[in-house]
Amino acid sequence: MYISHIKIINFRNFHEFDMSFHDGLNVIVGANNAGKTGLLKAIYLLSEPGQISSEDFNKNDLQFNYDSKYKESSPEIVIEYHIKHDISEDDTADESIIKLLSFIGMDEIVSSKNAGDDPTKYTLSACVKAKYALDPKHLTEYLQSVSESTTFEEFFSALAICQKYYSWTYTNGVSETLVEAKEATKIFRVDFIEAERNSEAVYSETKREIERFLKSDPEGALKLRTIQQELSQKMKEAIDPVLGKIAGLVEHEKNDIGLSKGNVAISQDLRPSTTISGAYVIDVKDTKSGYVVPLSHNGLGYNNLINMYMLVKLVEIQKGKDFRILCLEEPEAHLHPAMQYKLFKFLKRLDEEENLNQQIFVTTHSSNITAVAGLDNMYMLAYDRENSPADCRQRSLKKQFENDKPAQKHMMKFLDVTRSDMLFADKVIFVEGIAEKLLLPKFLEKCGFPYEDEHISIVEVGGKNFTYFVRAFANNPVKKKVLCITDGDFAWELGASAKTLAEYKAHIPTHVSNLNLAFAGDSNVRTVIQKSYGSTFEDDLFMCNIGSSKVAKALLKIALPVSLHAFIENNGISFNKWDRNRAEIPTISQKRIFKILDSVIDSIGLYPDEARMYKGLFFAKLFYAYAENKKGDVALEILVDEELMSELKVPPYIKEGIAWLSI
Repeated sequence: MYISHIKIINFRNFHEFDMSFHDGLNVIVGANNAGKTGLLKAIYLLSEPGQISSEDFNKNDLQFNYDSKYKESSPEIVIEYHIKHDISEDDTADESIIKLLSFIGMDEIVSSKNAGDDPTKYTLSACVKAKYALDPKHLTEYLQSVSESTTFEEFFSALAICQKYYSWTYTNGVSETLVEAKEATKIFRVDFIEAERNSEAVYSETKREIERFLKSDPEGALKLRTIQQELSQKMKEAIDPVLGKIAGLVEHEKNDIGLSKGNVAISQDLRPSTTISGAYVIDVKDTKSGYVVPLSHNGLGYNNLINMYMLVKLVEIQKGKDFRILCLEEPEAHLHPAMQYKLFKFLKRLDEEENLNQQIFVTTHSSNITAVAGLDNMYMLAYDRENSPADCRQRSLKKQFENDKPAQKHMMKFLDVTRSDMLFADKVIFVEGIAEKLLLPKFLEKCGFPYEDEHISIVEVGGKNFTYFVRAFANNPVKKKVLCITDGDFAWELGASAKTLAEYKAHIPTHVSNLNLAFAGDSNVRTVIQKSYGSTFEDDLFMCNIGSSKVAKALLKIALPVSLHAFIENNGISFNKWDRNRAEIPTISQKRIFKILDSVIDSIGLYPDEARMYKGLFFAKLFYAYAENKKGDVALEILVDEELMSELKVPPYIKEGIAWLSI
């Protein structure tokens, strides 16, 4: 049995929100304040409805309507829980029909029976509609309380006072038939492990399981009483001298305080009141040295791991395990990244083998968890503040890729720890390689748009397979701006086959055309390529900075060998000097540099009007030729040179993309 769908109205971040789930592991990701904790709380309310207050009303709704709608009627919270359970009429031990009877939609049962080959096996569908509303008997009192409020703060204070008149009511979501609260709250047992945890929580669930076992075992309870009596007698024998002294004191002074007159005497005994579950503890044993450490003295990371593991595994021995839900908030808290990865690899395996035995909801900010959780288990959540009223948006990644299996396969393979960071960001920048990834944070800062403040994730796709990654966000209700920074790869072919500036400007690479075509209808996806005569990030970076001799020389010295540094310093960024003094170039570099020099001279001969551009391209191509096989190292050297970074210009195409992203 599992919650297949939830609908939430006016609870916390949720104005009118719908979300579907599947019956195993559900991992929910998103930026801070996206509504992840609120979603877990909404699920938890099904079994613990008392965990609510006036602070849980949707504040946007209250603020918008407090001076109009809510001076005539009181606000409400509504949550619909849609439940499914595969049932076999031959399974007489299945309690689901009893638990769900008041909430079943009979038409759906008939439809499910008719759809299957075996009429004895079908899917139960039920809907629990929970409404947190003002008792109608107190409506007049509520209206009087809020009538004089002129500000939102005054209204909210009045609402908080009237909260004592609020309560939950439950109905069959299909027929709207009123149902007793206990019938709804007893369907599932929902355990909620919050981000704030302590050692006591680790074994509390195990204690409860022991108590449940003893209650169901009369013989065991009788044995326990016998053990307690025997223990009492042995304890009295062990401390008999002390008991005798205490008895003597009491007997000597009982008349002095008037006890005898009232026919009252002091009696003493030892009764071990410790229950079996109360005596149960979980400690941590050092497997190397053999000593035992209490959980309270152990590291929080391992304690949390034990806690989560026990809650998952205990279900295997519990009656009614089909009716259990586990909500885990940020399980990565205090847990080493490798342990996070291993834990969720374990949970995913149980899910795939259908041995999880319960529905689990996880909210996380951990890229280690998302890297192993799998697309089919993952949901993206975001809080959309642009629309009015503001509301949460969600998307199943399985649904996002349902019409693009190659992209899904690629993402499943390459959604590693570094790349899955994009799932938590507000905006995403995809780049081809390491050089762009390293330098982009500084470029963002230089453009007045620091990426840490804007929750931007910069993801290196390792080539030109942007489409696979963009598919996760394009035409997605969870709207994220996605910027693709890629190379134009224009082949200048300097020399006899030289291309012109006009051809450069008209060039659109195939992978960019494919990107534009695939996501033409999504205004949240943008692709930019070079505009300063460069074909790659490196040569375009050089071309847009060639106007500063100081910066250009610094860039050349970073990429070119030390043996050329003196020549660079003496000849600067003058093509004519490099050509005229070519004999001074160290012999080891002459062949490589002469080839580029001569091809540029041939290009100028073909298109003399574009001589200035070709002369600039000489230095850009020279820079790229030496940087090509060490792009990461070159980018790092640029990055650590603070003086160079302060004067370095951001390539126009990147600047254009950042400007679009910042809007």
